[in-house]
Amino acid sequence: MGFLVPLFTTVFSAVGLGGVASWLGGSTILAGLARFGLGLAAKYALGSLFGGGQKAQAQASQLDTTYGEDLARSVGLGRYGTAGQLVYRNAYGSGNRRVQDVRILSNFLITGITRVRYKGAWATLGGPEDAMKGFRVQGIDGEVWVKLYKGTMTQTADAGLISRSNPVGRWTTNHRGAGIAYAVVTSILDREHLQQPWDAFFEVQGAPLYDWRKDTTVGGSGSHRWNDQTTWEFTENPVLMAYALERGIFNGTEMMVGKGVPASRLPLDMWTLAANVSDETVGAGKRYTAGLIAAAGSGVTHDQNLQPLLEASASTWVEDASGEYPIAGAAQSIVMTFSDDDIMVDETLRFSTKRTKSELINTLAGTYLEPDNFYEQTPFAVRINASALAEDGERLAVSVPYGAVNRSDVADRLADIAFKASRFQGNAEICIHPKFLADAKVGRWVQWTSAEYGTFKFQILEKRLGPLGDKAARNIYLTLQQVDDSIFDPTAYVTVPVIPVAPGDPDYATQASGFVANGIQIQVQGSDERKTGIRFQWDAFDDNTVSAIDVEYRPEAVGVTVTIANPAVITWPNHNLAANDLFYLATTGALPTGLTPDSPLYVKTVLTPGTFTASLTPGGAAIVTTGAQSGILSGYVASIVKRAEMPVQVLTVSEGVLPNKTYEYRHRIITDPPRTTFFTAWGQVSTPGEVIDVSVGLAQQQADMIAFLTSLSAGLQDARGKLAQLAASASDAAGRQVQDNAVARRFRDASAAAFLELDANIDEIDGVLSAQAAAILGVQASVGLVSASGLFQLVATAGSGDVTSRLVAQVRATTGDAWVDAGYVMEAGFTGGDPMAPFSRFVIKASQFVVTDGTSTGTPLTFEGGVLKSLIANLGTVTAGLLQSADGSVKLDLNNGFFSISVP
Repeated sequence: MGFLVPLFTTVFSAVGLGGVASWLGGSTILAGLARFGLGLAAKYALGSLFGGGQKAQAQASQLDTTYGEDLARSVGLGRYGTAGQLVYRNAYGSGNRRVQDVRILSNFLITGITRVRYKGAWATLGGPEDAMKGFRVQGIDGEVWVKLYKGTMTQTADAGLISRSNPVGRWTTNHRGAGIAYAVVTSILDREHLQQPWDAFFEVQGAPLYDWRKDTTVGGSGSHRWNDQTTWEFTENPVLMAYALERGIFNGTEMMVGKGVPASRLPLDMWTLAANVSDETVGAGKRYTAGLIAAAGSGVTHDQNLQPLLEASASTWVEDASGEYPIAGAAQSIVMTFSDDDIMVDETLRFSTKRTKSELINTLAGTYLEPDNFYEQTPFAVRINASALAEDGERLAVSVPYGAVNRSDVADRLADIAFKASRFQGNAEICIHPKFLADAKVGRWVQWTSAEYGTFKFQILEKRLGPLGDKAARNIYLTLQQVDDSIFDPTAYVTVPVIPVAPGDPDYATQASGFVANGIQIQVQGSDERKTGIRFQWDAFDDNTVSAIDVEYRPEAVGVTVTIANPAVITWPNHNLAANDLFYLATTGALPTGLTPDSPLYVKTVLTPGTFTASLTPGGAAIVTTGAQSGILSGYVASIVKRAEMPVQVLTVSEGVLPNKTYEYRHRIITDPPRTTFFTAWGQVSTPGEVIDVSVGLAQQQADMIAFLTSLSAGLQDARGKLAQLAASASDAAGRQVQDNAVARRFRDASAAAFLELDANIDEIDGVLSAQAAAILGVQASVGLVSASGLFQLVATAGSGDVTSRLVAQVRATTGDAWVDAGYVMEAGFTGGDPMAPFSRFVIKASQFVVTDGTSTGTPLTFEGGVLKSLIANLGTVTAGLLQSADGSVKLDLNNGFFSISVP
């Protein structure tokens, strides 16, 4: 016999009116125990015997997400793990980066979510509750929110799903989910931490259940009432779960799962005995506990839900004239003792002290559902009986999967019971005197004191009554299986749950090694000018996930003071700041009320070279400070961040770097794939002086520009040559040739058109030739009275009059009679064709003209509102009439030799 192969045996059926123990509890089938009962079902026997295979059954976990709406109903009992049933997904917000999922957790009430799984670890829900999103998953690097609806019949539709449905109307006020427990999961997607919606998995505290032992109206003590589900409580007692399934679990008048057995068929005295046995404290917990996701639908039977609960409590299932009930696995008192004299000698007697080898086991293994392993099937300790192995002469093994057991100590206890019970081999079929009719009940323990065979304890597996006849009146026919109190002794095997530990993260770099900064002078090629800069350098990386380094630098923080006044005055020696300049304040203590540390602030009014007032926004109201302040205050201006892509090991910067200053710097690594990285602590570096000659710099720029234009002209020469060849090869005749290429579409009041026109024209007037070539590219789009157009025209004219080449580019937008345009014109030529009268011009027409270097730190040069603006200028000789500050408080009138300072 192969190791861990399920065994089987014949299952006896009931005969007559007596009763029979039934084995609906199945997963713990040990063939040698099929006739014993104790929570052991007949499914292995039937499956092996008739080729039908093992029936599927409910269990305490659903590891994978199910999808859609038309699925079997499920009700979660006890504590269980589930990925839920995904019935709705919605994305909204910028770039659809916010994703809402609706996952059904049970088609009946639940009492809560205890934990959730995130990236291979349990996490909790907590923090402040958000009215729309619920509670946030704690201690994770992403942002995931869970809002729970427990499944009441009166719950209302989720406001967040309604307001954010995309498109509007996908979720409405009618989507209440009455009687359905579900979770609304909101995942905030980001590239670094959460690139796709969370793969949800929940540990759920399942349904509250009715406990008749707490119902005063049926002999218990408490407020529980079968017809009032609000009085029920959460439980992990498998007998209470079995009772609920027998009677049926209802939402209103609709039974979600269960059998619908009348209460009169479920004798409460027997159910109470089994429930109390399960609740007994053994070791550190209760004797038997369970968790189960019971199902109802096509192909799902009631016994498939009941089986795991019976095996989780080592129960024998009894169906007789009094009703149906379980007998939980525990040592029983002897209800009757009979001797050889009580056996009816005229009836057949069969007794054996041994089982057949097919009914024996000497090695047992199996699994249960471990919560710390996310309710995956987890092995418990393997049991090997060395003496039994020697007696049997070969390995007789079985594997026992406990589908509703989620505690290792309960799994150990159940497996130990099954293992020990299999070695009590005595069994009998006898007929005894009718006087024992009242005590001989299926599932009870009896004792046979035999002068011939000795004394044995048995459990009654089957009972039937004989007919009224000549020899006897209602003889009792019993099928017996040997039992013993030692079967239920504390287990000698203890499973220490082995929780798989994923390999640790690789030894990733957290920062650059050998990172240093030095102040340097940068030699400008071809001149004596030397600019101030900072050189950053670091060692090469062994970590190939590092893709870049961000280096951040800023001027050293300066000690400042702040007055508590209206408005507050900030004293910052030699600040060199102007109105609307950005700055920050830091402190080792607390700033006065009105100022926030390390938050953007703006200069409001410069009072002196060492003082100014501040505002929260550019041009905003001056800040008023109140309260108290403490600690050492410092101020600093905005920092600059530069990125160096790998494999670069050196970064030289000069932007924003001034000579003879101290700068602070820090760095962080950037990785691919992304992972969380942090900036290092600030370091300091000092810069040297610099040699600046504006005229030298401008001369160099002039030379550079001339070289650029020369190169550009040379590059265009080929095109000019092709044009000359084209003109020379044209047919020898005056006249005009036009070539058009156009496309257009119209739909209702909308139109779109584009055309390209090439025009070559030569005229002869009074013997004088005039030639003109033109290319025109135009586009236009309009809807109703709204339109936008663009035009690009290039015209070359030669002959009599001016010799010109003109390029025109224009864009225009209209709304009704209102229009706005922008464009530029470039012209070059000779007036009247005179080589001594050249001209060239570049005209730009726009309400705002901006020149920018394309970075986030460089301030653009802007012309708007008739004013030319530049935050920083580096000029040689300045010829001006009037110089003044932005607020007019300082004026230098060069025309009149007047200088004034006024204080507001």
